[in-house]
Amino acid sequence: MSAVVQNNQKAQFSRETELSFEPADYGLFTADAEDSRTQVGWQVEVRPDGHLITRQVWCDGKSWAQCGHGWEPEGVIWPTWPPRSKDEIAASGSPLAGVQEYWSTVGNRLRDSAKWMAAVLGTALAAVIGTSPLAGMRGHTPQGIAIMLGSAGLIFLGITLFLVLQVMRPQSVSYTDVQCARLRRWPWQRPLYKWRQTIESQRDLYLPCGVRCLTGLRQSMIVEEITLMALSRASATARDQISSQKLCDAQAARAARLLELRVAAARIATVGEYYKLRHRSSWATYGGVLCGLLGAATIVTAFAWPLS
Repeated sequence: MSAVVQNNQKAQFSRETELSFEPADYGLFTADAEDSRTQVGWQVEVRPDGHLITRQVWCDGKSWAQCGHGWEPEGVIWPTWPPRSKDEIAASGSPLAGVQEYWSTVGNRLRDSAKWMAAVLGTALAAVIGTSPLAGMRGHTPQGIAIMLGSAGLIFLGITLFLVLQVMRPQSVSYTDVQCARLRRWPWQRPLYKWRQTIESQRDLYLPCGVRCLTGLRQSMIVEEITLMALSRASATARDQISSQKLCDAQAARAARLLELRVAAARIATVGEYYKLRHRSSWATYGGVLCGLLGAATIVTAFAWPLS
């Protein structure tokens, strides 16, 4: 008899805890995560399933299972992890944050070094221009070969200064630049391609849980954003306080998940900028040294050439 009573109590408790709200959906027409030049329609529907909240995703009119993207977004969005935004804050010390901090320090050192190189180069040019060989040219016309050598030397020194300034000048890198980087497309995309390969080969370190690649990270952000809007619509149809509270909790959890994804994407783009900076610094180091030596040698040769 007691077992029957317990079963009845469990059934009554289950009915009382069942969520009651109308299924709600939200659609958004935005860029495709794989190709930013293509616009596709995204749609997410949230619905109650006992004491759970589930969702279904469509992309370009097809259910997610038919799209063949290689990964599946979470079907059950409540209860889920993380339940509170503070959990995301506590987990902010990720390996990706350490990589960003390291490359930030390295980037600042590279720019400081380039600044000193530019100052030294400017001082050397000023010293060369103010030396006595130029004063002797007032009364004598230099030969054509000397003029050509001097001009070539100034061009080489100008190239050196240009390479140094490329290190000092910050250049923005977007998330799409890292996501779409290819090895054989453009030479300046090679460092971004290396960073992309590092991320996707060690996704357990650099990508949030459940994300397998950079395209999946972009798609996850779109899906979570639309899910938040669908949950907001569903909150208006909640029939009891429990359902309303669970929908609010689900919104907080999805907002924390969206924040985690966006922070990871922003850090990936930032570290990509430092990879690109290192690439420019390598060009400035080797190319600058070569052009600087050639420029100095040709200018000295031009000054040493006999005047006509």
